[in-house]
Amino acid sequence: MGRKGLIALIVIVLLCVLGYLGLQQHQQQSIAQIESAPWLAAEQSYLGSLQALEIEHPGQSAVRIERRGDGWVVPAKADYPAAPQVLADLLRGLREARTVEAKTANAQWHGRLGLAEEGAEGEQALRLKLQFDGHPELSLRLGNPSSQGSGQLVRRAGENQVWRIDQQLDLPDGQLQWLDRRVTAIPYASVQRLELKYADGQTLTLSRPDEQQYNFAVEQMKPEQKLSYEGAANGMVTLFSSLLFADVVPLAQLDRAQVPELTLQLSGFAEQSLRAALYRQDERHWLIIEQQQGFADGQVSARNDWAYALDEEQFKRLAKRLDDLLAKS
Repeated sequence: MGRKGLIALIVIVLLCVLGYLGLQQHQQQSIAQIESAPWLAAEQSYLGSLQALEIEHPGQSAVRIERRGDGWVVPAKADYPAAPQVLADLLRGLREARTVEAKTANAQWHGRLGLAEEGAEGEQALRLKLQFDGHPELSLRLGNPSSQGSGQLVRRAGENQVWRIDQQLDLPDGQLQWLDRRVTAIPYASVQRLELKYADGQTLTLSRPDEQQYNFAVEQMKPEQKLSYEGAANGMVTLFSSLLFADVVPLAQLDRAQVPELTLQLSGFAEQSLRAALYRQDERHWLIIEQQQGFADGQVSARNDWAYALDEEQFKRLAKRLDDLLAKS
């Protein structure tokens, strides 16, 4: 080969190398742009028009949440309000999720990533269906947490491509966790008096003269009796500072022809008042808020047209009698 031919060959090789490097750089830039984009880029403009969503954990029935005016409800629970913070966290996560890395597009690997349509429970994806006003329905699959730090493995239904996103979309397991379970959030410091009346006619009254007196006294105590410890009665009042129900049903489903197993009257220093009753039905204790007034927003979330089930520990904590509070001789 002559000198000119060698030079020409070298030029051709250099051009090929430069072309290959340019193509690689372009592909890497394209991938980087895709991986740094919002995961739901096509839906960003109308995520705010979401009207309903369904969450289906592997092996469980789907939980449906629907918009009602400015709020959200669970239709299967007679339109009881949904948990606002859980929904807010999910919607924020969907809006802010960005793709960090493209993973496999081979469907045979979906099971190992918790993104399979079928298979063992640990292989199947959590299914999330989103329905919008005037826009197509969107079905997503949520898989295992990322093994490379924060984030989660996800894909769109009908697509094999798996992505790692920078958000961890933790969705509650079961219908109960999607309900707004708040009953009361009455500050302990605001309560002056709690009076309980049992089905057998006995009463128990807890009170204190002012907010500076931390512990509640028991009015039915005789002079020679003592509490098991100084604040033995306080737990009956602190129950109302963060009371969550274990289940909820419309009031019409509760049989109130029976005598309540317990009625109570709670009063505050600022003339707040709450009257309630507990009924036993189907081996559970159901709390009904009969009347409430004077409380600040959010301190009493329960409504008087619903019955709220307390778990056994909550009931035992509330329904103590005098002998339960006294020191044992």
